Amino acid sequence: MLASCFIPDQYECEIRLAKDGSYGITFIGILTYAPLYGQIVRGKIDEEHAKDNERMFLAQLKRDDGFKQVESLGKGRYRVRYEREGRFVEQHQMVTFVSRQEPIFRVLTTESGNVEVNGSDQGNKYAKALDEVGITSAGLTRIVTDAKVIEQNAQFQRASTTPGFTMYDWKSRSLRDPPPRFVAKLAVDPRTGVPAYGGNSDPAQ
Repeated sequence: MLASCFIPDQYECEIRLAKDGSYGITFIGILTYAPLYGQIVRGKIDEEHAKDNERMFLAQLKRDDGFKQVESLGKGRYRVRYEREGRFVEQHQMVTFVSRQEPIFRVLTTESGNVEVNGSDQGNKYAKALDEVGITSAGLTRIVTDAKVIEQNAQFQRASTTPGFTMYDWKSRSLRDPPPRFVAKLAVDPRTGVPAYGGNSDPAQ
């Protein structure tokens, strides 16, 4: 199956993106480490080694200070609360969840002054194998922004309760649902033509 992959389930994820480059990420839900879960349900790993692996992945998650709460549910499943805030200050910066090696989604800035959110398609790619061991994925991803949106594949769009901001929602009911794709333009300083978050200095970009 997957060499290394956390699968989200029963989750609510909100990504807040301001046109000045500020961001906030909140994820509340369950993360399942697919390879370990598959080994356990197929009886391919003994109980002692399974427990050792569960403790190892629990410690791995806790090392990231973005995880405010982590609770092991057994079989490689963890109930988590993740919160992170920051501000992009230059181009080619990236924030990944869960990690760069095991991304569920990426938020990144580009040389053209855009901010992008790209969900992973690994769940879709391995949906059949994940289905066979009983791993599911359902939840809500929401992006809230005041930036000018260039591209998005959200299922729902509506005004936010915060004036000037718009909400984009993706409701996932299956591993086969397309991952979120979102591109928006960050603000430009009118005096310099440079992205306000400190991006490319060439106003032609």
